[in-house]
Amino acid sequence: MSTLDADVLIVGYGPVGQAMAAMLARRGHRVAAYERFAEIYRLPRAVYFDDEMMQVWQSLGIADELADDVLPVSAYHWFGADGELIVKMELASPGRSGWEPGYTFFQPNLEAALDRAVRAQPSAAVHRGWDAEALTQADDHVALTLRRLREPERGRLEPTPETATVRARYVIGADGANSFVREASGIGFEDQGFGERWLVIDLLPNDVDALSHIPAHCQWCDPARPHMHTRNGRRHHRFEFMLLPGERSEEFDHEQRVWQLLEPWMTPADGSIVRSAVYEFRARLAPTMRAGRALLVGDAAHTMPPFMGQGLCSGIRDAAALAWRLDLILRGLADDRLLDSYTEERRPQNEWIVNLSTEMGRVSCVFDAQAAAERDAALRAADAPPEITLPGLAAGLRAAGAPLAGARAVQGTVRLGDRSGRFNDLVEHGFVVLARRRPALPAEHARFLERIGAQLIVLEDLDDLDGRLTAWLEEHGLAAVLIRPDRHVFGAVATLDSLPTLVDDLRAQLYATDEGAPTMPTDAQVTHPQFPHVNQEADV
Repeated sequence: MSTLDADVLIVGYGPVGQAMAAMLARRGHRVAAYERFAEIYRLPRAVYFDDEMMQVWQSLGIADELADDVLPVSAYHWFGADGELIVKMELASPGRSGWEPGYTFFQPNLEAALDRAVRAQPSAAVHRGWDAEALTQADDHVALTLRRLREPERGRLEPTPETATVRARYVIGADGANSFVREASGIGFEDQGFGERWLVIDLLPNDVDALSHIPAHCQWCDPARPHMHTRNGRRHHRFEFMLLPGERSEEFDHEQRVWQLLEPWMTPADGSIVRSAVYEFRARLAPTMRAGRALLVGDAAHTMPPFMGQGLCSGIRDAAALAWRLDLILRGLADDRLLDSYTEERRPQNEWIVNLSTEMGRVSCVFDAQAAAERDAALRAADAPPEITLPGLAAGLRAAGAPLAGARAVQGTVRLGDRSGRFNDLVEHGFVVLARRRPALPAEHARFLERIGAQLIVLEDLDDLDGRLTAWLEEHGLAAVLIRPDRHVFGAVATLDSLPTLVDDLRAQLYATDEGAPTMPTDAQVTHPQFPHVNQEADV
């Protein structure tokens, strides 16, 4: 293979592409990201992320930076045709991650923080003002041809004669619902049969407490016009209104018409409109997220109605699941077949979210008054309000049948050596074996774990300050848990003598090689302990 321009090319530099670039560059890989627009998009789009995302921001070192503007939320209120509450959906209570269950946020702040995290890495390069035009794949690399764009007016892009072709081992499409990478790779979109047009309005009130009398996160299932409200972090607010049959998008180009819809809550004297635009929310899924050396993340692979607030979250989960796989492959510790488990793992959870979001949309978007009244009565008569909890990984890289396989790992507050804080801040960003007692592994298994950069954390050797980790293992009767780099559980064992079998399963599913880099770059300052081992023939 001749010299490549990067290890990985990323097309699209919104939050998902930014996170993808930061995750790979922090592991020391050469990343080149290409984006059509010359600047960060300065208007909000996504408004919500959950505690799992906060763990990702934590791993990228930006969680504290975001804390001043994000607003914790713990419930989603739905109001019926009569304006009264029909259901209050509780978000899964905090504890597993150590963060609040969910947050609203102002997207430009997140993108600015992610951009700084990417540019802080010497192996990352960001190229703005380039449009992807052609993609070809060879046995050992991809070639991406791009065209330089100029922006004579804000938001209007024009092509120039200048082109460039860059090559890398892989290309990632983080380029949205109209993904060039997806189309160039021959991957279609499966329409799930739901699409509605909504007017999205972002507001900046003069008084930050002006709308405190309505819930931070709520839906009005009003047959006259379904609509919703949410906070965008601590300063901004969003309203969304469904377009009625026969209404045209251009009717809402006039600010006066927008203010008419907002009249029950705000007037022009109370604040300003940051943005208003009509969007069509559609439910679609790509049948695969991989075509050879091309991979998809985020809206390039799935789009969904906004009723669960999981669009951004799903994309970041894709990026987290893909980053550690590519890391092992690029370091020569696993072969390319490891990527076969990517779609198998991510598609089921994404499909579950798309389907539930679609069903929630169908429940909300009812125009018939009688049907709406029957819906409201049924929801009010339900035994208990539902709790919104995402399922774990039902397939993919997990020890099928093992305890906790596919679940998210618990994060507690601990003291390790002379440092204390959240668990993930004190351990390296790779695999972790969390054990009650120090295991004695056959030498072959110890060498494998050390080669992939796994870290052994023994409860006896740390101070479990909030007791979460100890309680987690005790609750499930476990001796050890093997945690993946994206902080999902590969599997767990009830006795330490079962740990070698679990390690064998991991090695087989990684298609692990006996070569490659022995360690992974990390920002952690903790000394990497050696896995204690015994001879192959010894009893363990």
